[in-house]
Amino acid sequence: MAYGGLRIWNENLITSVSDLTLSSQAAGWISAVKKTGSGVASLTVYGPFEGAFDMSYEVECDLAGELGVATIKWRTSDTADGAWEQTGVLTVTTPRIALSSDGLGTNIELSFAGASGSDFVLGDSWTWNVKATYGGERILDRDRNTEWRSTGITSENIVIDYGAAQQVTGVLLHDHNLTDAATVHFQANATDSWGAPSVDYTFSTITDPLSYYLDQTYRYNRWTFADATNTDDYIRVGNIMHSLYETLEKVNFEWGSQQIPGARIQENESLPGVLRRYFHANRNDLSLNGGEVFSNNDVDTLIDIADSLKNSTTKRVLPMWVHLFYDEPDTLKLYNWQNIAEWARTYRSYLLNSGITLLLNEVVKV
Repeated sequence: MAYGGLRIWNENLITSVSDLTLSSQAAGWISAVKKTGSGVASLTVYGPFEGAFDMSYEVECDLAGELGVATIKWRTSDTADGAWEQTGVLTVTTPRIALSSDGLGTNIELSFAGASGSDFVLGDSWTWNVKATYGGERILDRDRNTEWRSTGITSENIVIDYGAAQQVTGVLLHDHNLTDAATVHFQANATDSWGAPSVDYTFSTITDPLSYYLDQTYRYNRWTFADATNTDDYIRVGNIMHSLYETLEKVNFEWGSQQIPGARIQENESLPGVLRRYFHANRNDLSLNGGEVFSNNDVDTLIDIADSLKNSTTKRVLPMWVHLFYDEPDTLKLYNWQNIAEWARTYRSYLLNSGITLLLNEVVKV
């Protein structure tokens, strides 16, 4: 058991799904089509949807007429405001009209059918939603109940391109279905070439999470998976995080003594007063009294971490990874900082001994 400052992974160096290239992706979901307008033509949408993230599609008639003469334009919720991906697309029965949003390879295709009456009237529109059920975005959302899935099990990989060389001190992969017989590599290289990468680490034991500490600076990283005996017939990954982890000066043996076993329990009480309690999962919580236990440097570090966990775009307060003892994989867990607002407010006011308690609750899979 390695004592020293515990390690906090709060910011992911993989900042967007566009940083990821997946060897394969299980198909997502396509909703029913909603039609608006007086034209009689009908639209059928074909998949599978293999886009990177959830979005909606909109198709609109921009030249009225019968099937084979009329034209349409189309866009997605990811298209710039006021713009269309394509305009003046001829309505035909065959071949199908292929729609690939921003080159993301979604495999969506359209087919129209005419009927008795005016097929297309200017302004006729069709809308539908698509969901990347197992897309790359699921790897980055820090939600333990979402996942990426591959379509194979013998030669799968995830390539990460930072856009420029980036220092990394820790990588982890969590909520997977890899078996003990799996072969998993973490690799890093200056180019997107993997014949002889500069870093090629093989995980000798398959744990969950898988974690690897290093100090390297490369533009490209890659995870590879081979698990031929996996009975699921796919590889599942819930979370990947690459980090410049933070370390507190406060030694972590005190944290180890402050672990609190807990559970996720839900209560339901009916109007007549019948109480039912439901167990979802065990969890590990941490509680550490403040006061004089943190150095001024630790206070500054924790304030920066608190700020980094607040996503101004989504308005979410993100969980963070905490590794109590870096040589024990089972002490690396995902936690919500339960009293983040109270703690930050107090220490911003006093920056000294406040007596506040730092409360962390493990994020569990249900």
